Amino acid sequence: ATQSAMLRESERLYTTLLNSISHELRTPIAGVAGAADSLLDPAVAADEATRRVLVMNIQEGADRLNRLVENLLDMSRLDSGRLQLRREWCDPGDLIATAVRRWTGGLAGHPLTVAIAPELPLVEVDFALIEQLLVNLIDNAGKYTPAATPIHLSAQVEGKQLVIRVTDAGPGIPVAEHERIFDKFYRLPGSASGGTGLGLSVCRGLAQAHGGTLVAHNVSTGGAQFVLRLPLGDRQPVAREIE
Repeated sequence: ATQSAMLRESERLYTTLLNSISHELRTPIAGVAGAADSLLDPAVAADEATRRVLVMNIQEGADRLNRLVENLLDMSRLDSGRLQLRREWCDPGDLIATAVRRWTGGLAGHPLTVAIAPELPLVEVDFALIEQLLVNLIDNAGKYTPAATPIHLSAQVEGKQLVIRVTDAGPGIPVAEHERIFDKFYRLPGSASGGTGLGLSVCRGLAQAHGGTLVAHNVSTGGAQFVLRLPLGDRQPVAREIE
């Protein structure tokens, strides 16, 4: 009976994943193909403004596909226990700046502000994975909030932890859903079409793999806030004089 129940759950997850991915892949692929086809038209290619917009559409579609593949690979490695961290000493400011540069959601018109406390200590993390975590959080804030609403990032030290907050000005998250949103394939009722429901699950898994935490709550001024806490440890790298 247990094996039968596990098989049914496995089939349900497989169907959910297949449906989500097929839908999520179709949109950027169609956009990339359409933009590339338009660029083959000499009349369109000769118009600099139009050509630039089409190239940006291709870049946005490629970035969306890349995020999807990275989330799938990260979730697979997390589930199998095969995720190996390549820890290195990183500047939190560099992490956030790189994530912001990668984020294409700003094209939707969300003003983005960043506040980083001065002289933050280095943090020993896997740069690429934490960057992906931050990109997912920023993208999530842009995707599920009204256009033109602001998104705010902040970073500071609290105790022996680096704390990064991503705050939006959207409708917030129902209290009963604050934990469920981190479940695989789960999306809030009434969410716009698209998305696999993997992004936040991957984010929490990556945070926990680094010995950190990721939680969500609503802010009093309206909107949701995701709080990432990463341990700083008791040691910092010793600066060496360059010969």
